[in-house]
Amino acid sequence: PAKLGEANARDPYAAALLSAEVVNLSRNIIITGDNYRHIPCDPALPEAVTGEQTSTQGCRCASFRTKCTVGLHTAQMHTGTMSIESTRVEKCGQRGIEGKYCLHFHKLLSCPDCQLSDNVIEQSHQRGIIVHGTHLSTTRNNVLWDVRGAGIYIEDGNEMYNHIKYNVVVCPWPFLDQVMHGCTVPGSSNSQSDTAT
Repeated sequence: PAKLGEANARDPYAAALLSAEVVNLSRNIIITGDNYRHIPCDPALPEAVTGEQTSTQGCRCASFRTKCTVGLHTAQMHTGTMSIESTRVEKCGQRGIEGKYCLHFHKLLSCPDCQLSDNVIEQSHQRGIIVHGTHLSTTRNNVLWDVRGAGIYIEDGNEMYNHIKYNVVVCPWPFLDQVMHGCTVPGSSNSQSDTAT
């Protein structure tokens, strides 16, 4: 008798049950940061938004933070366009510092030429791709692997007509893991976006 998954099994979906989904993490262009640094907080830094206990100027002390994890970050802010394609970005994000993410469209308003396509983001702290105050952008065919916090994050919720499609976000850590706790990463002012379950 045929076993589950064999070609002549009676279940027509048996072969599909054994199929694997494969994502390519290799790219010819790599943007990489140094190994993460853990920097102490500074109680004198100004708050970015009153009550959120974070700063855009560095690691601000908070009731839930005594240090920040710092990697590289990229952003296009307020004007111009950002187009990054077929690139691997790794060791990025700055957990605990406001606005320091791996790939970040920041308040570009209408930006139909803004595009993040066919990229890989790996080993990120504090989110992966951020669309904030930007409209008509494209985020397509990206792979996010081991991104701590939300993989793709629409920051205010009023961002309009962005094309976000065919992206894959993979957390390689079980949620019940005693060290990694899935891809949850506490330490920012937004606990909902810190969790990727």
